[in-house]
Amino acid sequence: MKVYRILKEPYWHDPLSVIGAEIAGGRWNPPGIGILYTSTSPALALLETMVHFPRVSYDQLPRLRLFTLDIPDGEVRWIHPDFLPADWAHPTALPITQQVLMEWLQHPVDFGLGLPSAVMDLSYNILLHPRHPLYQTITIVGEQNIALDKRLWTSS
Repeated sequence: MKVYRILKEPYWHDPLSVIGAEIAGGRWNPPGIGILYTSTSPALALLETMVHFPRVSYDQLPRLRLFTLDIPDGEVRWIHPDFLPADWAHPTALPITQQVLMEWLQHPVDFGLGLPSAVMDLSYNILLHPRHPLYQTITIVGEQNIALDKRLWTSS
């Protein structure tokens, strides 16, 4: 199964690192526990990245690189939105969503979890656990720099 991840320069050297998520935390993990956030498409990976640059001018955007990863088929448990807390996608829900997966974060029985994107809830992100034995089987099968279309930015 192919999954996608976008990184800013200078983090290109280690696309499987979970250090950033471990330091800062994320929607599904509190600080101190690192997991690998990936997406089911390059477009979703880009949306998930760009949401963190809401007021950055085009000329100030960091250089970005898309990594295509291959993970074992059939090793992702998909979580339907109905099984998530109400308002899970709202930014103020982080204290709740960071605890929802605590059992998996501490005891990764499943290699990956597929969860809806807060940016585009019809699409899914896949969280991969670095302490699961299958993490070592991830292979990087592609990488390319991303050239963003300037038409996505307004001149003001």
